[in-house]
Amino acid sequence: MEGYLRGQAAEMAGINLETLRYYGKLGLIETSARTPSGYRLYPEESIVRLAFIRNAKLCGFTLREIKKALTRSEGSGIRIEDFVNVIERKVSTINREIPEREHTKSMLDNLKSSLLDKDRDPGVQELLRILKIE
Repeated sequence: MEGYLRGQAAEMAGINLETLRYYGKLGLIETSARTPSGYRLYPEESIVRLAFIRNAKLCGFTLREIKKALTRSEGSGIRIEDFVNVIERKVSTINREIPEREHTKSMLDNLKSSLLDKDRDPGVQELLRILKIE
């Protein structure tokens, strides 16, 4: 029996044990066998998949998108062009979100200023009173 124990696999992939269990439950990784004492073993391929999943998440991909890519790669495979198209769509989505996030940040900055202002607007004062915020 070859493979890595759960703790070893999680450490090698840079994730915690609960995340490893969760990914297994979602079908993102597979275990190969159990030791005679019943411990799960994770093959080298699982470690590579875990590294891919971690990196893809850091790039902003959802677990749903990652699972879709892994499923396709197991079937007919993924062409580089297809993978590049997915990346371009993700970048496009991020570019659309940037102005929205900037607007949200601006609103939060304004709210913070209103709350810290010594001469608060009466409407802000009333809201704070109703919400019992001191």
